[in-house]
Amino acid sequence: MLKRRKLFTGLLTTVLAFNTFITFSGAEFIDIYQEKYSENLSKGVIHERTLRFTDKGWLNINVIKINVKDKHTSLQVLTSEKGVSQRDSLTKMVSSSKEADKIIGAINGDFFDTKAFATIGPIVKDGEIITSSKNNPNFATFNIDNENNPFIKYWEITSIKLMNYENNSILDIAYKNKPNIDNGAILLDKHWGEFSFGNQKHNDIVEMIIVDNEVQEIRNNLEAVEIPHNGFIIAATGEKKEYILNNFSYNDEVVLDIVTQPNFEKLSLAMGGGAVIVKDGIIPDDFSLKVSGKHPRTGLGINRDRDEIIMVTIDGRTSSYPGVTQRELAEILIELGAYNAINLDGGGSTEMVVKHLGDNIASIANNPSGGYERKIMNGLAVLNNSPKTTLKGIKIECDDSNIFTETSRELRLKGYDKNYNPVEIDIEDAQWSVSGIEGSFIGNNFIPKTTGKGTINVSYKNKTSSIDIRSIGNPIKLNVSPSKIFAEAEKRVPLYIEAVNDEGYKAKIDSKDLVWSIPNKIGNIEDNTFIASDEVSNDIIKASLDNIDAYIQISTNYLNAILEDFESPNASFLPYPNEVRGSFELSSKEKNGNFSGKLSYDFNNVNGSKAAYIVFDNEGLHMEERPEKLGLWVYGNEGNGHWLRGKLKDSAGNSFNITFERNVDWDGWKFVEAVIPNNAVAPLKLERLYLVEIEPSYMDSGYIYIDELTAFYKPNFEKKIPKNTAVYIDERNVFSELKNENSFRFLAHGSIGTIDTLLDKWFVNKLSYVTEAVDLNIFTNHINSKLEEKLSDNYLVGASGYSHTKFKNSSFIRLDNTNGGLRATDYNQWIWLLNTVNNLQSDSLFVILPKPLNFTDKLEEKLFFDTLEKLKEEKNMDVWILTGGNNKDFEIQVIRGIRLVKLKSFPRDDEINLNNDFKYMIFTVNDGYVTYEIKNWFKKQ
Repeated sequence: MLKRRKLFTGLLTTVLAFNTFITFSGAEFIDIYQEKYSENLSKGVIHERTLRFTDKGWLNINVIKINVKDKHTSLQVLTSEKGVSQRDSLTKMVSSSKEADKIIGAINGDFFDTKAFATIGPIVKDGEIITSSKNNPNFATFNIDNENNPFIKYWEITSIKLMNYENNSILDIAYKNKPNIDNGAILLDKHWGEFSFGNQKHNDIVEMIIVDNEVQEIRNNLEAVEIPHNGFIIAATGEKKEYILNNFSYNDEVVLDIVTQPNFEKLSLAMGGGAVIVKDGIIPDDFSLKVSGKHPRTGLGINRDRDEIIMVTIDGRTSSYPGVTQRELAEILIELGAYNAINLDGGGSTEMVVKHLGDNIASIANNPSGGYERKIMNGLAVLNNSPKTTLKGIKIECDDSNIFTETSRELRLKGYDKNYNPVEIDIEDAQWSVSGIEGSFIGNNFIPKTTGKGTINVSYKNKTSSIDIRSIGNPIKLNVSPSKIFAEAEKRVPLYIEAVNDEGYKAKIDSKDLVWSIPNKIGNIEDNTFIASDEVSNDIIKASLDNIDAYIQISTNYLNAILEDFESPNASFLPYPNEVRGSFELSSKEKNGNFSGKLSYDFNNVNGSKAAYIVFDNEGLHMEERPEKLGLWVYGNEGNGHWLRGKLKDSAGNSFNITFERNVDWDGWKFVEAVIPNNAVAPLKLERLYLVEIEPSYMDSGYIYIDELTAFYKPNFEKKIPKNTAVYIDERNVFSELKNENSFRFLAHGSIGTIDTLLDKWFVNKLSYVTEAVDLNIFTNHINSKLEEKLSDNYLVGASGYSHTKFKNSSFIRLDNTNGGLRATDYNQWIWLLNTVNNLQSDSLFVILPKPLNFTDKLEEKLFFDTLEKLKEEKNMDVWILTGGNNKDFEIQVIRGIRLVKLKSFPRDDEINLNNDFKYMIFTVNDGYVTYEIKNWFKKQ
């Protein structure tokens, strides 16, 4: 079993764990670093986030711990507001729930059939079975009984029978509220959705409507019908259809009997899942459902006393988060206190949402692997049902704690009551103050006047809160993102604006703090948003902060060209397969002009995929340039939900099928659009438009009208962004005298490889004179033996391994990032580094890396900078990073007060540029203040 030392959990706790071994069955993790965050969501619910950096990557673990015995805490299965037949995102399920204001956290739920879109397991709410299990013995179910006791069990029996009292016939029903209709009977009720299957779902179907235990209607091969709220519908095909037609009639009295084990009537909640991964504190030798490999995971555990439920998500499938195996998930759940646990759906479905303290809306707590929310079939939510009480506390939030002087930062104030319910705050009654720096407040906006670290304090109704900030000055660069915008009329495009100062610190800038130069007729900037005008135009917007500028290239609205107006015959009909019947002709039911095109189709008696094509004359409609999209008007009353597509051919002979509308199922006219693929090479031809049905059992007939097929082109960005003429001069790039006995100079250079020409040898001789004149020499990579022979013992070479060298009052740390990071090269470096810097006593630090600082794992790169920045600020140390690689020149960049130097490598002889390549870099260290010079033996005349 996994053993961990206990961590203090406060509002925000960061822990460094050095060389902590965590043993899983079949795997071993070694903790390098850990952050832990804990927050009460209610009196009975806690959210914890643990970020662990291990020898195998990062574990981002989000946990919701639920006190089942808390009288104001309950759980609820979430589904789409449109019914269990529909998928939706977890955030949409939460926000659309009738209990949305009470939901404080949720996770994704059951595995589902990706073809039929139905949960594998059951759903039970308050003793009502919402949807039945598919009776797969490999999938277990999470349950809560009417005594509020949670348990995990494999459901053993699900039997659904409809008995006819008139003739004692019994109809066996496969499932409740599942889409699996082929050769069987399905029960549909109000939880399924608004309408039944109808003959669109199957071409040979009967639907029996039952209200108040009485047959109201038997519909044979008819369209879908609204499902009664006080009854249900039995849909059947094959033998079950014939059984209904032969044994049930209008006005027959019937009774529905559903039997499950466990008894659903004794359950307040049930939701399907996957394998049991912890049973009575033990991980099974084999899982009933095996999902091998490392993936994002969602799990649910119950503690031994059955008074706590543990919801867990673990991120995966990214360069930082590899994910975990099922067995590792089980070990983590045991670590968190689970005695029994179930594996829920994972992968791209893994998601947790949390309503943070003082918030009215739940937000995503983890990092979904695809970068977006996957639509899922259900989720599990925890609710805070406690009454609203008086204000208990307040907290301040802002978008960025770094602020430039003379710019503003909006401060948000949130409140919560004694039961952790959000409390509305009247921001005008808040009293603001600042300490540590000077500044002023305009309402809840703070404007710093001086630089430095400060604290903003607020008082509201005898409650107080504070937040630490950093005021910075000397901006040297302004960035506006996106820097290139295309927008249609009135479209709002959010802007992210930030500035960087001379020490490499960044801060978000509000649009109202900038001076904007906006050309006429292009749009406007409001509240960090660009709003496009209704004119077709392209131009450049300029933003200015002090003496620095940033630019946005803007083009607004499409240029359009009508490809086909359907005013004269220009196309013919083509069926697929030949059994499909239909036609294409002009019609007087126009949207614009005098005519439209009418595509008629008959898909009846055709198994498999089928399509009705409009084939344009002259090999298609010609487009000399590639448009962004095509659009047309479609009258969809008789589209019957079929797929409207187009076939495009480019000049390279490639064909593309483009989608205008996945389901043509609306009344009247609607304008639909299809995006043109970026890799389509102009000129292009639109060869066909067509309606297609890929569901083999869907058979019907109908027609659509189409009009004004149009191509849309973006205006070209004609104006170029002005070149940045501002020159930044680094104050450290200067000659300095040696001040005392602790002062020294050193040379730093990248790799020096093959030395075989006279020019190479001349450079080595020259460089050796410099190496003898300085106190120390640093090379980031291996150096040629001919140079090494000329060096005395006063040099350090990077490349492989890691070490710490103290020279006077400065420290030199060698690390190896050869494989794209420290961990990937040798994780032991991290353990050693964190221990070393924790005990470091120096005035300045130089970190030497053989490769550029561009870690594959960006979270590791952030931790690297965080570690050095903390060292710089807590110990007042001047920190430099010297990196190697195939750099053709010396480059210096300042990031968060740390200077990152890319050291120049000596080139091969065929690449030598006399004006650039015979350079060297000299550093001067004076009592923890470092300066540098870049010198060249050959200077331009």
